[in-house]
Amino acid sequence: IARGIGFFLFGLAKKIVIADHIASCIDPMLVSWQTMSFAEAWVAALGYSCQLYFDFSGYSDMAVGLGYLFGLRIPQNFNRPYHALGITDFWRRWHISLSSWLRDYLYFPLGGNRRGTLRTYANLLTVMLLGGLWHGASWTFVFWGSYHGVVLAIDRAASEWYRRLPGWLYRLQTFGLVVVGWVFFRSTSFSMSFHWLTTMATPSGTSVAGLATAAGWVAVGLLAVVLLPESWDLRFPTTHRWAVAYAAGFFALYLLMNGKERVFLYYQF
Repeated sequence: IARGIGFFLFGLAKKIVIADHIASCIDPMLVSWQTMSFAEAWVAALGYSCQLYFDFSGYSDMAVGLGYLFGLRIPQNFNRPYHALGITDFWRRWHISLSSWLRDYLYFPLGGNRRGTLRTYANLLTVMLLGGLWHGASWTFVFWGSYHGVVLAIDRAASEWYRRLPGWLYRLQTFGLVVVGWVFFRSTSFSMSFHWLTTMATPSGTSVAGLATAAGWVAVGLLAVVLLPESWDLRFPTTHRWAVAYAAGFFALYLLMNGKERVFLYYQF
């Protein structure tokens, strides 16, 4: 029970403290995406990448915590995905329950990598396209899935070359590719996604006034990505003296919620 409470609190903190604060800053930018500046486009892209991770990994941690309270053992769903070395490694770390299902029930039955190079790449594209469609009947989801299928194939084909890169550069390249993918995932139309990416690729001297709060919360999110340990790596205290600390944590997060409805991003899927 104590371990479950620890998981639940850690996940709730990710959601309330990081994800929701970032969302409150970037959502207005994305509503008026046609007028986003260069700086706003980057803040929105990096912010959404952090929001999605902390919202969904927090959701998963809370589910794991509730499972412990009822004697259930729910498996790990995230393992520091933004530290991945390559897109293949990213999908071993991100939404592990879904990626494992896609591997076991689609990729392997299609032949996996046992039927030649071209068939392997075709299988990757097919599986990720279906994975994108699984998120919703939208062409942007289909494109996002196909995009990841292509970069997975490239990651596999160029694995020898990628291994020669310094680790930090390979991680940065992987994160950049993932961020580009999230632009399509978040966009409601191709017009929005292409305008967003074009703005990100077009440096301008536009004023960054009014972006301080948003940039600050995105910086907090990125620092948390780098420094915050994965919940499964923590040893949550289980002695009675920690009951007061857990109760205080619940109360502090309750105050931070401020009576507002907090919808999880993953509820829409």
